[in-house]
Amino acid sequence: MDSGTNVFHYIVLFALYSFMGWMIEVIYRSITQRQFVNAGFVFGPFLPIYGFGAAAAILLEYFLSDWHLIPRFIILGLVITTIEYLVGFFAEKIFKLTLWDYSENKLNLHGRVCLHFSLIWTVLALLFVTFIHPVVLNTISRPDDAYIKTAAILFMIYFTVDYSFSVASISAFRRRIAFLYTEYLNLDNVEIEKILTSFQRLRNAFPALNRYVDSNINSNIKNRISAFLKPISDKIILEMQGRMSFEPEYYEIIREIDEHEEFLKLKEYFHHNSSIYIHVQEVAYLSYRICKLLKLDHHSAARGALLHDFFLYDWRNHDVPDLPRHKYHGIEHPAIALTNARKHFSINEIEADIIRKHMWPLTLVPPKYKESFIVSFADKYLSSKEFISEYKKRIKRQRKQKAHNRQKNRRVH
Repeated sequence: MDSGTNVFHYIVLFALYSFMGWMIEVIYRSITQRQFVNAGFVFGPFLPIYGFGAAAAILLEYFLSDWHLIPRFIILGLVITTIEYLVGFFAEKIFKLTLWDYSENKLNLHGRVCLHFSLIWTVLALLFVTFIHPVVLNTISRPDDAYIKTAAILFMIYFTVDYSFSVASISAFRRRIAFLYTEYLNLDNVEIEKILTSFQRLRNAFPALNRYVDSNINSNIKNRISAFLKPISDKIILEMQGRMSFEPEYYEIIREIDEHEEFLKLKEYFHHNSSIYIHVQEVAYLSYRICKLLKLDHHSAARGALLHDFFLYDWRNHDVPDLPRHKYHGIEHPAIALTNARKHFSINEIEADIIRKHMWPLTLVPPKYKESFIVSFADKYLSSKEFISEYKKRIKRQRKQKAHNRQKNRRVH
């Protein structure tokens, strides 16, 4: 900011810093997602939120350059955090979509900002105004004003067109996803895959959209099967607990797997509040019943669900050769289960997709088949019930222990 710059210089600076932000996001996302990701809302290589953040940092540095580092750092952090919060807020209000979500991070505000990333952005912003901006400003001050003006006008024309197409794209995403929610169980697998893959770039750029899609599809499935679950839920629970026999057809479907000596080793490994063996049997039977009701491939659903957690190690304390300690079990174990399943059994494409995608949206690629969504739903549904059941037991034990201690103290006194 000096007498040698004009509005066209500011536009060029905005473009440059939006491009630098895009580069940062592409590198970070591509490494974490293990594939090239064109990050950001617009199609082109620009992330405007970084341009606005850079503008705010430059203005603050201009007015606060004589201040002590600590208050400058705090004010800069608050301003950048406010910008990120407002962009997230208006994106949710205008497009009805959550483009990013920090709700799983500690010290977050409405999932739009969190302390961890706010500190990172503030440190980067401080380094930016100290080392990067002075060099860039000096560089763009050298060319003739006519070149700067031309570059600025071309950028504005390009950005207006790109932004318009991007808004149209995300609006189309909302419409087609809304259609997917309402018609999901009436569409065939090819139509579902076509809808999901048509917005692959947006889902890669904003992983939170995967959770958005997953939660809504699961809600749709849950609503459709709630009438089915209610009258037979007690019967299913009794069957799963072994107090009633499973349907003969179910036994025939799973017989090859259930009698295999390698699969039976799952009885030795703890999972939730039982063994992996019991957990996969429950998920498989519930998936089988739901898919049979919905006239889906209940045969593949039962087999795929039975093998979805086919890993032979303690997931709470794992290490090589099964899974290195630094690897995250939640993300890695579907691939391990699929490898084991293919090693010992002949599985079809639906069964493979069930095993590979049952942890979606934790794993980024969405399920390809309805049966995969059903198994994913059944797994989450039963895991939640197991967690709540175990939590209630733990609370009951704690209360019982406290009552025992109080009674013991009364005797002492």
